[in-house]
Amino acid sequence: MHARRTGFLPEEHRPKIFHTKAPQSFPTFTVDGAVAGTWKYHGGRVEPSPFGRLKAADRKALESEAERLAAFHSAA
Repeated sequence: MHARRTGFLPEEHRPKIFHTKAPQSFPTFTVDGAVAGTWKYHGGRVEPSPFGRLKAADRKALESEAERLAAFHSAA
């Protein structure tokens, strides 16, 4: 049986990831084990869209990871 994972993906953010107008879910990132936003690759950059305000340390880590992910996509 499939169970909702509200601890991992808070219910209020579920429609931002899964909805009927998109054929697939959107890429996400996590902070402290919970989905904290979406991201997209555009123009050689990874553009994160957090669901809310992030702590400075989390924002810095996210920006660093986005740079590494963009380099990976550029090499592909």
